[in-house]
Amino acid sequence: MINKIVILGSGNLAFHFCKAACIAGIEISQIFSRNLETASQLANMAGCDFTNDINKIDENADTFLFAMTDEANLSIVKKLKPYPDKTLLHTAGSLSMNIFENITENYGVFYPFQTFSRNSKIDFSKLPLCIEASNKQTLNALIQLSERLRCNYYIINEEQRQVIHLSGVFGCNFMNHCISLAEKILEDNKIDKNIIKALLKQSFEKVIENGAFASQTGPAVRRDYEIMEKHAQFLSKDELLLEIYKLMSKSIEETHFKK
Repeated sequence: MINKIVILGSGNLAFHFCKAACIAGIEISQIFSRNLETASQLANMAGCDFTNDINKIDENADTFLFAMTDEANLSIVKKLKPYPDKTLLHTAGSLSMNIFENITENYGVFYPFQTFSRNSKIDFSKLPLCIEASNKQTLNALIQLSERLRCNYYIINEEQRQVIHLSGVFGCNFMNHCISLAEKILEDNKIDKNIIKALLKQSFEKVIENGAFASQTGPAVRRDYEIMEKHAQFLSKDELLLEIYKLMSKSIEETHFKK
């Protein structure tokens, strides 16, 4: 069972996990981070120690949770000595759990399928949580941890996790960038970008209720080539934006009018 955790990382995900763990009564014994300022802030919230020296990691903890970038995770793992009695986990969407195989036999993945920002409110009980483990004992420990956090958990393998992560890139990261482009188009033409908020809210609600395919609207799904040509002419001075517009329109049309 996971009772005492060292969190490696002090970014947004580490912040929200630490907060949820404290609410659930799960002990955070230490924060490790190369950024002492954010490590101190997180440790203050959890009421625990903090360090930026991997050689001073709390060996009394039973679990090390890696909540850093893939590059940072790999870098720190290389500096760890074997910990055969510890459970090592990471929170990444596309990193193999086997990065821990030379350190302990008990390792796995604790991947919340969510985007995290420090100032956003995150309810862990509503998070889909993807878990993966090297053995049954570790899997059971992850299930118990998920249940203590009141998360909806999914037992998935590495290939499935990578697919889920990729879907998140399209559904979240690319979507966010498209909205950013929409705001820029408005601002560049001296129009208040807030005018798009009502449209976004309605669109998101439709997607959640009906699914994205059924909710698709716009000139591409109507094959309104006259309007699409007008848009293309308007974007002609920005080659990249024009290319994005054409590719997205082509993808929408081909998705909805497959032969």
